[in-house]
Amino acid sequence: MERSEYATMFRVEETHWWYRALHRLIFQALEAELPEWREKEIVDVGCGTGAILKQLGNPEQNVGIDLAPEAISFCRQRGLNNVRQGDICALPFADGSFDAAICSSVLYHQWVSDVEGAVREMYRVLRPGGVLLINVPAFPLLHSAHDDAVMTARRFRKREIRELLQKQNFTIRRLTYWTTFLFPLAVAARTLGGSKMGRDFERTEESFSTRALAQIMALELRLLRNVSLPFGVALLAVARRQSTM
Repeated sequence: MERSEYATMFRVEETHWWYRALHRLIFQALEAELPEWREKEIVDVGCGTGAILKQLGNPEQNVGIDLAPEAISFCRQRGLNNVRQGDICALPFADGSFDAAICSSVLYHQWVSDVEGAVREMYRVLRPGGVLLINVPAFPLLHSAHDDAVMTARRFRKREIRELLQKQNFTIRRLTYWTTFLFPLAVAARTLGGSKMGRDFERTEESFSTRALAQIMALELRLLRNVSLPFGVALLAVARRQSTM
């Protein structure tokens, strides 16, 4: 990403309504699939500025990895020392090192030169039965100026993620779009000129509109506990590495 985007992420990642919804969704899915996750070893692949890694806790067990020096620097500013620099396509870990892997908003990036290889690497470092959580942006039609700023090379559909996971012998446990209730506003912002930067909603300060957006997302997250949604701005996948026989 552009350096300014890392700075923006670091500034708002723990407070912005969209990031908070993303993090809640990831931990909601992790809790459902691996209730004992607090005692497990987890890798945050492409940890960015470290908000998810910080919430995972247990720095003796968990680790974050990112390719960008700027991301590592911001993680250090959060007080995170359990982070290292590395490439998702060549993870610096032994086979079967982790019980779970989180890969949030990474596979879309221009720096991921081999998406299949990245998924293969995450399969490799997971233990048998290990859990993988992936979040990616959805639908190429939503590409915008913001995608350019964060170096988006690809946006995904369900079919593409399903094929990627199945090709690497993952068992898919959950595959759903999300940010569904706000999809019409995202289309307006990103494709119809509703936002100069192409962001869905540019305001980050506390206001009536941001509180309303947060409430809408809270309602959607409750719904996502029980159902999968047919379209949305982003796509969540939960999968498991096959257990040994």
